[in-house]
Amino acid sequence: MFHKIFFALIIPVALSGCASGYSQFYKPANGITPEFIAQMRAAPPPSTPLVERIPPIDGADATDAYSKRGYTLIGSAEFTSSRADSENSAIEQGKAVGADLVVILNPQYAGSESSVVPITTPTTTTTYSTGSATAYGKGGSVTAYGSGASTTYGTSTNYIPITIHKTNYGAGYFIKQKTIIGAQFRDLDDSERKKFQTNKGVVIRLVVDESPAFKADLLPGDILNSIDGIPILNSNQFSRLISERKGNEITIQLLRDGKNINAPVKLNP
Repeated sequence: MFHKIFFALIIPVALSGCASGYSQFYKPANGITPEFIAQMRAAPPPSTPLVERIPPIDGADATDAYSKRGYTLIGSAEFTSSRADSENSAIEQGKAVGADLVVILNPQYAGSESSVVPITTPTTTTTYSTGSATAYGKGGSVTAYGSGASTTYGTSTNYIPITIHKTNYGAGYFIKQKTIIGAQFRDLDDSERKKFQTNKGVVIRLVVDESPAFKADLLPGDILNSIDGIPILNSNQFSRLISERKGNEITIQLLRDGKNINAPVKLNP
């Protein structure tokens, strides 16, 4: 699931050295491990991931939009920088984590800060002096003339005003996930349990395009009551029943607009 943190908050951070912000601030999505990615991806990663660019949108909306296409978020990078960070850096991070798709958030101006930078330079001060002296003796007087210089070393500090412009950057990293039925489900909420007078069943919240659920015309909002006559208790039990029947055709009894419907569904292996 494309987590709500992605594109919802941009965290101000300072980049260190020459590291790309997309790699320095990459965070795996909750519960995502390399083992999960290897197990759940539909196919090996491409040599170069697909790249899409989008404006800032609500994280939940972005989650559902890509979930409907069969993608699962594996991680994201979000940061604010006063240094330009190229799209190539986002793509290279996608290669590093084995992403099938990199969704780059269009960079957004994040304001500016004014400050001063002290510039210290060396200074020297030289003092020149001249003088004369007269000596008297039996043969008369003699006058001598002389000059000299002395140098003093120091520093001088000037304060130079500067303006730093900041930009928000973000990218999400996805894999195309293999699916058995191709839908997301949730348990009934309290109002639904009261309305239908039952604690059992699950509600479809999203259907993946071209999936078994899509081809069987299952729809968001359908309440699923049983599989092959076995009552559905909750989403965890439903997931187990689906997994046990992968590759088979099943019959799901569902409630839609007050009508009971029996829907045959051919599950993916």
